[in-house]
Amino acid sequence: MGWGRRAAAAALTTMLAAVLTTALTVELMPDASAVRLRPPAQRVTPVLHREGFADPSVVSIAGGYLAISTGWRAPRAVSSSPRGPWHSVRPALPDLPRWVRSPQIWASELVRSRTGWLLYYSAVAHGRTRRCIGVARARRPLDVFHTVGRRPLVCPRRGAIDPSGFVRGNGVRYLLFKTQGNPTSIRLLRLTRDGRHRGHHAHPRVLLRSRHTVENPVLVRHRRHLVLFTSEGYFGSCGYETTWRRSRSLFRWGRSEPHPLLRRTNTGICGPGGADVVTAGRKHPVIYFHGWTCGKRRPCPPRFVLGRAKRPFARRVMYAAHLRWRHGAPRVHGFIRRH
Repeated sequence: MGWGRRAAAAALTTMLAAVLTTALTVELMPDASAVRLRPPAQRVTPVLHREGFADPSVVSIAGGYLAISTGWRAPRAVSSSPRGPWHSVRPALPDLPRWVRSPQIWASELVRSRTGWLLYYSAVAHGRTRRCIGVARARRPLDVFHTVGRRPLVCPRRGAIDPSGFVRGNGVRYLLFKTQGNPTSIRLLRLTRDGRHRGHHAHPRVLLRSRHTVENPVLVRHRRHLVLFTSEGYFGSCGYETTWRRSRSLFRWGRSEPHPLLRRTNTGICGPGGADVVTAGRKHPVIYFHGWTCGKRRPCPPRFVLGRAKRPFARRVMYAAHLRWRHGAPRVHGFIRRH
């Protein structure tokens, strides 16, 4: 082999080694593994599409699953399988307390308690837009929920939305929520053991602050870490996305960096957000979320913006996907196709 060929071969070997080293480095980095987003091989279809189903909260119940969404008096649907078919049942909140000014309920969260079930919900309490968070209870998840107390559970001056429950290993209950408007703050409030009231001398603690919108907090424990799923961006656009952060401490999130999980470029879905993670009773978690469709179950075009859409019948419908953990990072491991 001549000198020129030996030099070319050496250069090629060096280049291949560099590429292999880079690939292995990316594969071993927990954060980088979640950033490498690839579009799905097939078009993703919603698991519930007959009517709008935004901000889904999904729980495992006897015989299947129960989902609750943003809408008139907290709409509900049931299914025997994660893929459906889903069937509508009566709303969760037919009777509302006096502080609620509108029956349009936002982003409810259904959680199990020691004596039954709790429903945290957000509703207009002052003026036309300021919302507060209330709590209701029921013995069984398909029963009518009855509100607890005459006043909201959380009602800051700026308003509060997107309630989400979390229970530590020691049994202490907390409520996560987002303050309305921008800049954003995600806050945490300690509750009583039954989850119906504020804890004694408890005040909301700020977990995150951001100049742009960060909302829909959902907290999941994975081994030694806590993983916080959130939605970021403008909810009425295809740029809305689901992200995750990780921390070893419940109260230290300031240095945690957001990583993309669901976005239009890797799902083909317009505005994948409002996510909830189902872990109870499952070997691997399932993430439910909503996305915008325009017309017959097809995702809205990339430039879609709510209020400016030329296509009619824009609505948010429910999707689902399997989650897996790789090096401590959550990754989508296949989308669930509707039954």
